[in-house]
Amino acid sequence: MESADGRVILFILLALAVFALGRRFQTMILMRQVWKQSAKQVTARKVIAHNAAKAMIGITLISVFVIWLVLNLNRVM
Repeated sequence: MESADGRVILFILLALAVFALGRRFQTMILMRQVWKQSAKQVTARKVIAHNAAKAMIGITLISVFVIWLVLNLNRVM
């Protein structure tokens, strides 16, 4: 085996190592993006849940007022 053959084998091993590291880096970047999107979704879900709770409280208050109004109108008539 000549030294040129050793260089070719070393070059191939180095290329495989760089390829594997590149794939690993790409996976790491992808996972970070997924994590950021998940964090945004959690924040969005919190906002949606908060708005839904406010809407439920508002509807409950309006319903209570309407029921109270109907009961009072029945007493007057």
